[in-house]
Amino acid sequence: MESNWYPKNLMVREEGNQRTIDFLTSVYSKSKSFRYAEFGFYLGATAKRVHKLFPKSELHLFDYYSAIQKFKDDNVDDLDRYFFYGNTQRYNDSYNWNLMKLIDHNSNDTIFDYCYLDGAHTVAIDALNYFLVDKLLNTGGYIEFDDYYWSLRGSSLDPLKVPETAIQYTDEQIDSKQVKMIVDILVKTDQRYEEVVENRIYKKISP
Repeated sequence: MESNWYPKNLMVREEGNQRTIDFLTSVYSKSKSFRYAEFGFYLGATAKRVHKLFPKSELHLFDYYSAIQKFKDDNVDDLDRYFFYGNTQRYNDSYNWNLMKLIDHNSNDTIFDYCYLDGAHTVAIDALNYFLVDKLLNTGGYIEFDDYYWSLRGSSLDPLKVPETAIQYTDEQIDSKQVKMIVDILVKTDQRYEEVVENRIYKKISP
């Protein structure tokens, strides 16, 4: 296993996710105090816009240590209200380890108001991520899933580009829309969540 197998460049929007920003501005005023968590923030474009638009927000960012270090290096003078949680590129390491520690540290109390899941996009990691995020998400808070129709095949992690993908996943898993599976099988069937943006954003309406 390569210690740094993950691609350095991904196919992402440099301005961040506008749909996320549009929804946040529709439900939160600029003076609102809330805790925003993002899983797989990469270059942090969306997070930086949240930081700027909502000066009373608190941002909790989860990604590889390398992504965190690059973000800190690029924004050294503007790191107030950020909290970082890093993990290695070992195959069975992920942001879920940090979430488990957060749940334990907070004695199962909820702490987040908005959770944006834009990380692994795989059942192996993000199915568990959903259940752990739920443990930390306040009632009335939101969980957002990016890339509903995404698959490993044809992405920045296509096995033709990243051979490690073929080592970690079967052909069926590489071709499957795994975010869609998580949303359809786990989230849409959970009566505690209400769909507010189709296939994307869900509001937690009961504990």
